[in-house]
Amino acid sequence: MNTIDPRQSASSDERHGEESIDLLAYWLIVWRERYQIAALVTVVALVAYVFARSLTPIYSASATLLIESTQANVVSIEEIYGIDASQREYFSTQFEILGSRKLAEKAVSKLDLVTHPEYQSSLQDESFVRRLFGINQTVETPSEEEQAEVVLSKFRGNLSIEPIRGTHLVLISFESSDPELTFRAANALGESYIENYLESRVEMTEQAGAWLTNRLGSMRQELEDAEKRLQAFRERENLVDVSGVATLSEKEIDQLSQNVVVARRALTEARNQLDSVGEDSENYNSRWETFPSVLQDSLSQRLKETETRESQELTELSQRYGPKHPKHIAAQSSLNRATQAYEAQVKKVISGLREQYQQAQASLQEAERELTRSRSEIQGINRKQYELSQLEREVQATRQLYDLFFTRFQETNSESFQAANARFIDRAHKPQRPVKPRTLIIAFLAAVFAGAFAVGLALLRDLLDKTIKSSGEVETKLNQTVIGVLPQLSLSKKRKRAMSEAVFDSEERFFGEAVRTLRTGVVLSGIDSPLKKLVVTSSLPGEGKTTSSMNLAFAFGQIEKVVLLDADMRRPSVAENCHLAHRTPGLSNIIAETDTLENCTYEYQGIDVIPAGVVPPNPLELLSSKRFDDLLRVLADKYDRVIIDSAPTQAVSDSMVLSTHVDGVLYVVKSDATAAQIAQEGLNRLARVNAHILGVVLNQFDPTSASKYGGYGKGYYDYYGYGSKEAY
Repeated sequence: MNTIDPRQSASSDERHGEESIDLLAYWLIVWRERYQIAALVTVVALVAYVFARSLTPIYSASATLLIESTQANVVSIEEIYGIDASQREYFSTQFEILGSRKLAEKAVSKLDLVTHPEYQSSLQDESFVRRLFGINQTVETPSEEEQAEVVLSKFRGNLSIEPIRGTHLVLISFESSDPELTFRAANALGESYIENYLESRVEMTEQAGAWLTNRLGSMRQELEDAEKRLQAFRERENLVDVSGVATLSEKEIDQLSQNVVVARRALTEARNQLDSVGEDSENYNSRWETFPSVLQDSLSQRLKETETRESQELTELSQRYGPKHPKHIAAQSSLNRATQAYEAQVKKVISGLREQYQQAQASLQEAERELTRSRSEIQGINRKQYELSQLEREVQATRQLYDLFFTRFQETNSESFQAANARFIDRAHKPQRPVKPRTLIIAFLAAVFAGAFAVGLALLRDLLDKTIKSSGEVETKLNQTVIGVLPQLSLSKKRKRAMSEAVFDSEERFFGEAVRTLRTGVVLSGIDSPLKKLVVTSSLPGEGKTTSSMNLAFAFGQIEKVVLLDADMRRPSVAENCHLAHRTPGLSNIIAETDTLENCTYEYQGIDVIPAGVVPPNPLELLSSKRFDDLLRVLADKYDRVIIDSAPTQAVSDSMVLSTHVDGVLYVVKSDATAAQIAQEGLNRLARVNAHILGVVLNQFDPTSASKYGGYGKGYYDYYGYGSKEAY
C-alpha cells in the first residue's frame, strides 16, 4: 500500500500557498494605496500636461493630389479614371517635380513667407548665429537673396511629399506653428504644381465647356427639385431629428422589456411563496419561519432573538430553581409571550404574501401595456425615417453629381478648358489641433512612469510597515492562535470609561458580541481543566489590555461569579474606570496586610473589583511574594473566575511573574499599531517562563481596513450577522 509523507505534502502546499499569498499580497498593497497612487499619477500627469501645453504647438495639414498619366478628357469617364500602370517612371518624375526647388519658390512667393512672423524669427535667429560665430561680421542685415534662401530652406524642411504606395496619389503635408499657414502652404504647393503643368500645356476645349454648362443647368434644377421634396416632407411630418427620437424610443423599449422581465420574475416569486403557504394560512406552521419574506422582516428577526434570549434565560434558571419557583414561572411566562409575539408577526408577514402577489400582477400588466404602446410608436417613427432616408439619399446623390460637374466646370474655365494632369482629391483644411507636442501621449507616459514609481513606493512602504493588521497575520507572523477579535469602537465612544464598559452599550452590539465570543473561546479552551485564573497583558501601554480585561470580566460576570484584579501597579487604571477614588485601598494593601480583603473588594456592574491600591515602590517583589500566591488561592476558591489586569511585557517583568501563578494568559495586540517584532518579543518572554498562552486578542480591529490587507474583513463579520445592527 502506498503511503504519503505528510511532511512532503505540507511542504508542497505551503510553497504553493506562499506563492499565491505573495501575489495576492502585492495586489492588496497596491489596492490599499490606490487613492495615493491615483493622486500622484494625476498630479504628475497634470504637470506633464501643463508643461507640454507650454511648448510651442506645431500644426500639420495635408492635401491629397491625384496625378494622372495622360491628359484626361473631361467628358470621358474611362480616361478620367483609367490609369496606365506601366508608366512608373513618369510618376516618379512627377513626384520629384512636386518636391523641386522651383515649385517651392512659387509657393513661397504666393504665400509671401518673407514677411510671415514665423520666418522673420528664423531670419533673426540666423543673424544671431552668424554674429555668434563671427560669420559676416561686417554685414548686420542679410541680403534679400540670403533671406530668400533661409525662408526657402525652412519651407522645404517643413514640407513633406509622400507618394501613397500602390496608387497614383501623393500626400502633401506641411508643418508650422501657424495653423492658417499649414493648409494654405499644402494647397499652394499643389496648386503651383497644377499651374506649372497648365503653363506648359494649354489647350482649350469649348465643346467640353458648353456641354458642362448645359449639363449643370439641368442638374441644378434636379437638385433644387429634390431639395424641395425633402423640405416639404419634413414640414409636413414636423420632423426635426428622427434618428435621435428613434434611438430614444429603442432605449425606452429596452428598458420597458427589462421592466416586464423583472415584473414577471417578481410575479413568479410571489406565486411560489403563496403556493408554499398553502390553503391553511390561519394555523401556524413552523416552516413559515424559513420563508425569505420572514427572514427579511427585521421585526420578525428581532422577536425571534427575544424568544431565543428568553429561552436561554429560562434554561439558566432551570438549572438553579425548580419549575414552581416564581422566577422560573416568570421566565416561562416571558418565553410564552415572546413566542406568541413572534408567531403573530410571522402570520402577519405570511398574510401579506397575497397582497404582494396582487401587486406583482398589476405591475406586470402595467409594464406590458407600456411596452405595447412604445412598440406602436417606434413603428410609426421607423416608417417616417424610411421615407426621409430615401429623400435624403436622392438629394445627396444629386448634389454629389452636381458638385463633381461644377468642380470640373470651374477647372475648365480657370484653366482655359485645359485638363490638368493632376487634381485635388482632398484639399488641406485648417487643423484644429496641433500634432506636436503630443500632449496626451506625454501626459500618458508621465502617468505610466508615475504609476510605476507610486506602486514601488507603496510596496516599499508596506515592506517597512511591520504592524499586525489582521487575524491572518497573527497566525503567520506570531505563530499564535487568535482567541478573540475586538472591533474598533465608533469615534463618539472613544472615551476611556465608555470603552471599558462597552459590552453593556446597546449601540455597540458588534463589540458586545465579540466580547462574548472571546468569553466562549476562553471557556472552550478550558474544557478539560477550567481556567479559573487568567492574566490579560500586552506588549506596550495603550494597546487596550485594561479595556479588554474589564469587558471580558463583565461578560463572565453575566454567567459566573467574577473578580477583576488590577495587578498593573505601575500605571493602574481599573479604579478610575470603575469610578473609585484615587488611592483607594486595593491589592497592595492586602499583600502588605494594611487592610483586609473584604475592605478592598468593591462591587461594580455585577462583578467584584480589587483595584491596585497605593502604588508601591517595589511592585515586582509584591507580586512574587507568598502572600500574593495565597491571595490568588483564596480568590480562586471564592470566585468562579479571577481575571487579572497586568502590566505590559515590554515595560516590566510583572506579567512573566504573574503567568506562573495563573491558568492561562491572554495576549492583547492592537490592530494596525503593534509591530510584529515587539509582540513576538513579548510572547517569547512569556514562553521562556513556560506561560500557558491561550491566544492573542486582536483589539481595535477595523474590518473595512483589514479587508485591504487580506485579513478577515467586513464580509467575514457580515456573514455571521455582526455587520449590521439589525442582526441583533
